[in-house]
Amino acid sequence: MDRRDFLLSTGIILVSASAYSFGNSIKPLIEGKSEKIALVYGTRYGATEDTAKWIAKGIGSNVDVLNIETIDLDETIHKYDKFIIGSGIWIDGAHKRLMELLSTYKEQIQPKIIASFIVCGTTGEDDAGKVRIEGYFERFHKPLDVKPSLKRHFGGRMIIEKLSDKDRKLLDNFYRNVLKKEFASWDRTKPEDAEKFGIELFASTKALSS
Repeated sequence: MDRRDFLLSTGIILVSASAYSFGNSIKPLIEGKSEKIALVYGTRYGATEDTAKWIAKGIGSNVDVLNIETIDLDETIHKYDKFIIGSGIWIDGAHKRLMELLSTYKEQIQPKIIASFIVCGTTGEDDAGKVRIEGYFERFHKPLDVKPSLKRHFGGRMIIEKLSDKDRKLLDNFYRNVLKKEFASWDRTKPEDAEKFGIELFASTKALSS
């Protein structure tokens, strides 16, 4: 296994642990309830799809994992009682059809959303990164009047060879002229933040129920 394969495989393991912890943090909100729950995600290259499945595994309950590109929006809105929504973040923002879901069906879906997440390349390790992540969430939640109180960002992955020509050109320009960094493949995650988030949420829900 060469260095790149090692980094990619290690990153997948770490981000799965982070998503699993996030799923566990959601569990107290739905345990013991018979409501139908949908985890709806928008992905472009697969990292968000993987993250969605890991979150569902962490929840450990009857959660349907749905790709926004393959569902009927109207049918889905009426079928489920609760929603977890998540999207990859690219230069052009969150997944367009997921944004359409939030905009077109705002009145129906807004009271049903219990959590949201994004998958992106920003780590949030510095102030600029934190501001960028909050900006991603603001744009993702923009159609909603009431923002989800439970949210989390996860590291994604970028493999240059798998990018479309359009994305490769846009990202190459973004890295060279905005980030001032080398345009190279990467796999990022920060599982300890998600684990801490899950612990804090579990403690708060336990205190409220006692």
